[in-house]
This record gives sequence, structure tokens and C-alpha cells, in this order.
Amino acid sequence: MNQFDEILKKRAREEPFPLPQGYAGRVLQTCAALEEPKPRKRYPFRQVTWAAAVLALMIVVPNVSPAAAAAMADVPVLGAIVRVITFRNYVYDDGFHSADISVPELGGDEAAQTVNKQVQDYTDRLIKQFQETCETMEENYGDLSVTNSVVTDSDVWFTLRIDAVETQASGYQFSRFYHIDKTTNQVVKLEDLFRENSDYSRVLTEEVQRQMEEQMAADSGAAYFPEELTEIDPNQNFYWNEQGELVLVFDEYTVAPGSMGMPEFVIPPEIYETLLK
Repeated sequence: MNQFDEILKKRAREEPFPLPQGYAGRVLQTCAALEEPKPRKRYPFRQVTWAAAVLALMIVVPNVSPAAAAAMADVPVLGAIVRVITFRNYVYDDGFHSADISVPELGGDEAAQTVNKQVQDYTDRLIKQFQETCETMEENYGDLSVTNSVVTDSDVWFTLRIDAVETQASGYQFSRFYHIDKTTNQVVKLEDLFRENSDYSRVLTEEVQRQMEEQMAADSGAAYFPEELTEIDPNQNFYWNEQGELVLVFDEYTVAPGSMGMPEFVIPPEIYETLLK
């Protein structure tokens, strides 16, 4: 047994909330005794207040317990440890409008807590906008779905992706990416990858435009708006793929028609590597 295993087992024994005997059996018995849900009544939005209609449900999903996460962080060779440890689900349905929003919470050091605040602020804005839409649209139909996934979890990077789909007369998909550099335990944006005054935005913009033109020339079904991409934003969505390549991601309708979904462009390292910090 190595030192890492010993630390984890020691922390596990010290967990303050041991699982009671027979707990799993009682959960199965309870599930088996549940009645089939009754058909849902539909109520006009104006008859239901937001506070009463929104169900804020907290679901704990301990991928790594706080004590175990702390134990991992104490092992120097592993560097910063970041894990999704809980989800908070917000569910709403008034018969005309529905929302299903899953908000992840990270366990880890200061960088993880910074991401938690950014994600919470972002999803709070989405919920507020949805509430305002419900009040404005009243009996017109509309939906909002927010999901999340871990895109990258390597020795160097942790990237959390938040995907939102808003549906009214048509659908609109958009995403946000949150990055932690594990070597520095810092939250990172696209601009933080490059040296100051490196002109990275122009270089990346021209490469994306070149790929757009190339794809449209090779495939009649491909359609982009290269003229609308005037400059890569410092907060542009990106992630590192499994090959370690930089991938830029654009929200639906921003640089292409809806039929193209959310375009992604893999940027060859030789395009930007001399501009990196």
C-alpha cells in the first residue's frame, strides 16, 4: 500500500457521517413503495407565484467526499485536485413554461470556489431571465434546459462546460466554459494563455476565418459568416481536446446559421505557440 492509499483510507475512516447499517435496503424498499405519479394539472402562470412554483432541489452527488478531496490535495505529486461534488437542480413547470437547470459545485481550493461563484452567478442570471420571459410571454410556450459536463480533467487542466438550450418559437443553444490551470491553481480565460500585446486575437481570428472559407469551398452544405467574426473575444469559449489542441467554440447563430449548430474550430499549435506565455 502506498502513501496515497493510506491517506485516503485514513480520511475515509475519519468521515463524520458513516452510512447506517441497512441503509441501502431501506432505500430500495422506499422506492418500491412509491406510487405512480398522477397526471399533472396545468395552471396558468399568473395564478402561481414564482416562489411557490419554482422547486429548488439540492441533490448531493459525492464523486469525491470533502475529506477525500483534501487528502488528495495533500499529496504533492498530484497538484491541485478539482472534482464535481454536488449538484443543485432547479425545476419549474407551470404548464406553459418549464425549466430544468442543473448547477454543479466543485470541490477544491480557491480556484474551484471562484468557479463555483461564477457558475452560480451565471445560472442565477439565466433563472432571472427565464422568470422575466414567463411573465412576459404568459401562455406562450417556452423551455430552458441547463446541463453541465467535465470536458477536460488532466494533470494540467480542469474544464467545466455549462450548456443551455432555450426554446420558444425556435431553439437557441449557448455554452460557457470554466478553466482551472492545475499547475498554478488559477482560473484562466483565453487571453490569459497569451503574452501581453502578443496580437493573439488577430492571429486566431484570421485562422478561424481561413477555416470557414476552406470548409465552405469543400462542402456546399457548410455555411458561415466570416465577415461577422471581427475579433476573437478575450473571453472566447475554448477547451483543450484529448490531443492537447486548442479548440475555439462559438454559440449558435453567432458566426453561422442555426443549421451549423455550435461551430468548433481546432487551431493548429504552430499558429499560436510562439504567442503563449
